[in-house]
Amino acid sequence: MLLDWDDFAAKAEELVREKPLHTRYTVKYKHSEGKMTLKVTDNEECWTYKTNQASDLKKMEKLNHIMSAVMTRGRSVDLDSLEEPSGEPKRGKR
Repeated sequence: MLLDWDDFAAKAEELVREKPLHTRYTVKYKHSEGKMTLKVTDNEECWTYKTNQASDLKKMEKLNHIMSAVMTRGRSVDLDSLEEPSGEPKRGKR
């Protein structure tokens, strides 16, 4: 388990870039305790981060964006060229 967010985010990105097809990323939230647990694994390495801070939600949103971009577009995706996730949902065609 990693106690520092930056260490966890770096390890998670490294793992998904090395093995994008074998990496799993899970988020668990326990409402009764107000705790969130993030875990990334490829069945050989496993990194976990636990928090109860609401300020970590924005960091988690950015990591989700990175993880989904690498998993869907491949390990060589340029993260600087991606749009930042917005809080507003996009409207589809009707």
